[in-house]
Amino acid sequence: MDTLADMTRPDDTATVQHQRLRGMILDRELPPGTVLLETPLSQRLGVSRTPVREALARLAQEGLITRRTRGYVVHELSPEEIIEVFDARIVLERAIAERAATAASELRLAHLEQLTDELDRLVRALWAAGDEETAEELRARIRPLNVAWHDALRACGNNGTLTRLLEQVLDVQRIYNPLMHQHDAEEIALGQRQHHEIVTALRRRDPATAGEVMARHLETVRRSKVAELTRVLRPT
Repeated sequence: MDTLADMTRPDDTATVQHQRLRGMILDRELPPGTVLLETPLSQRLGVSRTPVREALARLAQEGLITRRTRGYVVHELSPEEIIEVFDARIVLERAIAERAATAASELRLAHLEQLTDELDRLVRALWAAGDEETAEELRARIRPLNVAWHDALRACGNNGTLTRLLEQVLDVQRIYNPLMHQHDAEEIALGQRQHHEIVTALRRRDPATAGEVMARHLETVRRSKVAELTRVLRPT
């Protein structure tokens, strides 16, 4: 039975446990297909069952887990559903790029250009890398910087609703990113050229071009990543 002391602990709240469990799902500590039961989870987290029960209900509403006869299971997407996730990302990020062309402040554009320059240096170094160990170190530095670039673009768009919707989509994609191969130097260089095209369109206050290039940019990412993911999930 939950005690009064348990229920008054500062970390024993539905909001805290929701964030903990959500992070564990997104980081694949609780990978797709994992069965989630109230009592074992509460013991694992060191909290009472009540906030875990409420946290699981929230996660089910978000679509990250599915209710079963006994407990829940972390939702596992099919390759077709993952393609839908990428398609939704393309729609949302295209809209953000279009809006950024008219809404971005000079300060936010300057920050985006700074990140573009930093990526340029790393991409050039990757292209010149003479061994795979060096190349992998550079890819590891490029990945978070690329995420920061897209975050900065969302800030340029200055639309909270579009940002929230896109972040929900990116959370789902994050679960499956470890299964998708890292781009080679040629693909990364192409993506960087497209980054430049987008920044140029923003500077020209050209929403049509910014949106069109963003859609092409993400379509390239979708094709390469989804092809590998389909191979992993459905080996021949």
